[in-house]
Amino acid sequence: MEIEQIIFETGDQEVLLNANVVKGNLSYHSQLILNFTDLNLLLNKIQDHIGDNKEVSSMFDIEKMYNGNLLYTLDIEKKLEQKILLDSIEFNHEIKQIRA
Repeated sequence: MEIEQIIFETGDQEVLLNANVVKGNLSYHSQLILNFTDLNLLLNKIQDHIGDNKEVSSMFDIEKMYNGNLLYTLDIEKKLEQKILLDSIEFNHEIKQIRA
């Protein structure tokens, strides 16, 4: 799975993950819905991947929404200038996959 973007809003219970999923010879864009426990697991894996020279939590863009909540967005390629491939991640909870 190639992580493209992570999006969540304060007050929400879920996190939106945009990714390219690879299964065998097939690759497709998908959106996954995670909980915050799995987000922490994912952020730790990304932090391990990029090392100690950058702090992944400081790379989120933060935007104030109309209702006062904050929207957090991490665009992996723009912020890290590299692709993050996570083949061996196991989430603790059931995730929802959205694709057409």
